[in-house]
Amino acid sequence: MSKGKRLTVMLLAGLILAGAACVYASSDDVPRIGGKELKGMMDAGTPVTILDNRPKADFNRGRIKDAVSLPWAIDVAAEAKKVVPADKPIVTYCACGAGESDSADVASQLIAVGFKDVRTLSDGWDAWVAAGYPVEKGKK
Repeated sequence: MSKGKRLTVMLLAGLILAGAACVYASSDDVPRIGGKELKGMMDAGTPVTILDNRPKADFNRGRIKDAVSLPWAIDVAAEAKKVVPADKPIVTYCACGAGESDSADVASQLIAVGFKDVRTLSDGWDAWVAAGYPVEKGKK
C-alpha cells in the first residue's frame, strides 16, 4: 500500500474512532429518570413516549406498558424521526445494566437531531420488572 493510501486509511480510522467517542461521551450527559418517577407519570396520565431499545425479540417477550420498539443502532435517529412524536416527553430504556449504555446512546442520538425532552430510565428493564411495574407481553 502506498504511503498516501496508508495515511488516508489512518486518517479515516481516526475520524471514525473520534466520532464513536463523541457519541459515547455524550450519552453520559443524558438526563435520567427513575422507575418510580416514570410509573408516576404513567399513573397520572402524563403523555410520554417510552422507547424500548432492546432487540425486537426481547421486546416481544415483554416490555414496559405502551412502549414502542426502537432497537439500538449506530444511527437510529432517522428511524426515530419517522415513529417518535416530538411533542411529548421521551423515555428510553434497555437491559444493559449499569449505565444503560444502549438506551443512553439512543437518547443522545435523539437529542442530537432536535428532540427536546429525552431521558433514559436509570435502572432499565430488569429493575422495572423487579419493582412489579406494568408490563405487556406478545407481539405488537
